[in-house]
Amino acid sequence: MKSLSMIVTTFCAIAAFSQQLQDNNVVQLLPSAPQLLIPVAGSTPGANGTFFKSDITLGNFAAHPETVRLQWLPQWVSSTFSTTTTLEALSFIRSSDFVHDYLGQSGLGAILVTGITSSGDVDPNASLYVASRIWSPQPGTGGTTSQTLPAIPTNAINTTDAGLFPLGGQGSNFRTNVGLVNIDPINQQTFDLVFTQTIIPFSITVTVPPMSMQQGALGSSSFFGPEILIQNRTAAATRSNLWVAYGSTVDNITGDAWSEMAVPGAPNINPPGPIGKE
Repeated sequence: MKSLSMIVTTFCAIAAFSQQLQDNNVVQLLPSAPQLLIPVAGSTPGANGTFFKSDITLGNFAAHPETVRLQWLPQWVSSTFSTTTTLEALSFIRSSDFVHDYLGQSGLGAILVTGITSSGDVDPNASLYVASRIWSPQPGTGGTTSQTLPAIPTNAINTTDAGLFPLGGQGSNFRTNVGLVNIDPINQQTFDLVFTQTIIPFSITVTVPPMSMQQGALGSSSFFGPEILIQNRTAAATRSNLWVAYGSTVDNITGDAWSEMAVPGAPNINPPGPIGKE
């Protein structure tokens, strides 16, 4: 019988192989990090008879046990809840309703995943990996529909302005959601969502509290064109690059869906360190 470490090592290799980048037979493995942000997760009813849950796998790639803090960043309000779990060396946990099963939460939010030391500080030697998708039973079919977004190492988050391309002019049968996640632990951030491809360009202003997220429905994707420009309009004294944005487009008929992260408008220079207690 295979040992647990052999099983987990095999799992990690398969996960990396399934999403590899190949060039002259060179394989680039998936990254792990001490701290990652899952930009959207939930356990919540959706439109047209759907109920969305997060299927999340959390893996410890290190050869030592790791205590992991899971911090829930809800919609509209700053985070007040976190919990911890311990992963043995080269092990993983998985749940098809992670927000409910491991956090005891409901609704929509983001999750900050952090390897921590016994004193609660960020563990620089943590090597965590997250795979995440949001899924729902597909009404009337007995099947499911889902969409994925990557978990982002927080030391790679350094967003000034950003562009988002989730719409694609798909027509009135498609609806679009846009989400913003603010992981600044102190300051709220205010953003303009600028729609430049309409007959009369316009913008929507959104304010996101610290350690929180907000997702909004934009309606039919045929109305505002294929591009959204997202600009941080926070006053200079409290403006932070600790935010990300994403878009989600859903077929109203079949439930087919896809998501993508906004593209930062400036290069990632001198990224900040981990978020939370240090």
